[in-house]
Amino acid sequence: MKNIRILLVALVILFYSCSEQNGSQSYIGDLCGDGEQGFVVNTTGDSFNGNVHFNGDDVIVQYVTGHPDGDYYHIFNTTNSPLMDFYTFAIATGSTSTFGQNFNVLDGTYLAMDGSTFPLNNSYVLTTTQGGAQPGDLINIEFSGLSEFHEEPFTLEGRLCVTIDEVVSVANYVYITDGSSLKVVNVSNVLSPSLETTIAAPTSYYVNTANSVAYVGHFDAIEPFVSFVNIANPPTASIYGSVAKGATYGRLTDVVKVEDYTYLSDEYRGFHKFHMSSADYNIVDGHDTMSMVKNGDDLVIIDMASALHKIDVTDASAPIITNTYSTYTDVDTSSYPFSNGSFHSWTRTDGTNYYVANIIDKKLKKFQETGFGYNLVGEAVIDGHATALAINGSFAFITMKPSPDAPLQTSFDGIKMVNLNTMTVVDSKPLAQASGVVVNLNYAYVTDANGLHIYDISSGSLNHLSTFTGGFGNYIAINN
Repeated sequence: MKNIRILLVALVILFYSCSEQNGSQSYIGDLCGDGEQGFVVNTTGDSFNGNVHFNGDDVIVQYVTGHPDGDYYHIFNTTNSPLMDFYTFAIATGSTSTFGQNFNVLDGTYLAMDGSTFPLNNSYVLTTTQGGAQPGDLINIEFSGLSEFHEEPFTLEGRLCVTIDEVVSVANYVYITDGSSLKVVNVSNVLSPSLETTIAAPTSYYVNTANSVAYVGHFDAIEPFVSFVNIANPPTASIYGSVAKGATYGRLTDVVKVEDYTYLSDEYRGFHKFHMSSADYNIVDGHDTMSMVKNGDDLVIIDMASALHKIDVTDASAPIITNTYSTYTDVDTSSYPFSNGSFHSWTRTDGTNYYVANIIDKKLKKFQETGFGYNLVGEAVIDGHATALAINGSFAFITMKPSPDAPLQTSFDGIKMVNLNTMTVVDSKPLAQASGVVVNLNYAYVTDANGLHIYDISSGSLNHLSTFTGGFGNYIAINN
């Protein structure tokens, strides 16, 4: 019985936001057949039958239009943890889908619980037996599959029935830390961004997003190492948990999601992995770690001991530290704290090569992996101390600025665009305390002390479109 209940949680995290649940105040009869909202489920041989009745105030059902891959349903809970985020492109009656690890039309359906996605290699198939497109329309989705995650596999099948609450247009959001808050900015209209909401986040300097969770890093010693923000519904985003600084956790520098685990690099304590749902927190390696990037089954980090260094994350729960690394002197592994932030080198990948925005020598460096490690094969002089690095196609985008403290007081202040094929700077824009950049489709979103600046990059240059003065900040991430 315990295993069955665990699987139910993994299948439908939104059930946690129900008002009546099997085993206590269970709903009698065919819940879906009676026109209520919730789900019914049974297992092989009807050895277990259950149902969950949804509290309509806690579960929101949206029909979302305007996505380039088509319309979809978005179902999420707004109050209770664990946090649920369910999407499906299978909106037409008779359409089928499977659970994927990413929100995309290929698999059709995506489910995350507290940022952890449904397990890989599952056999579940979902069929939309009744679709709708207007508020009040009933949606029925049947699901069935073999549970292979327990000692005694069993077939589980059931039906989800909900009613559409609202029809909304797809929106794009960016998340900006500004030292006192996390700002959620709607950038659906790149010519006229707007502030959606702000969340108190004292001394916040870093942010990244993954699976409907924003990870916020705080600078001051008395503030959390990282705060977790529910962004399943960005306009109502809120902090729902945090990890405190101390002997184990120092200062957050980067975040990477690897299947159900989140990896956090730490300027002073190495890098950590944790599984939010099970509270599985571990230090993978104790060497100070400045930045990380995932490429396939590899997690490539910049650490104090080995410079550019590969970690094998084929099994996300048991990362393996390898002997693949770069020449130590090719990469600046130091950090340079100042009053409300810290400079350090950044690494990102285009899927083939690895790039390091190196702090001390103000260069963007290109590395290739060989059987002997990471070899430096090219570099571009950028004349600035990097504050963020983003890769999009054949181009790198780097924000940079001077530090108030030695030895980083001389630097270009702004953003530069580098052609990765030729390793040459192709465009640059001066700014004021440039602090962050993210790229999505044809746009680069850049923060500095004067606001959020949006550039069209489709022509291979930085074409300024708009500035939102309320978007000033220390770092930026985009919903994904």
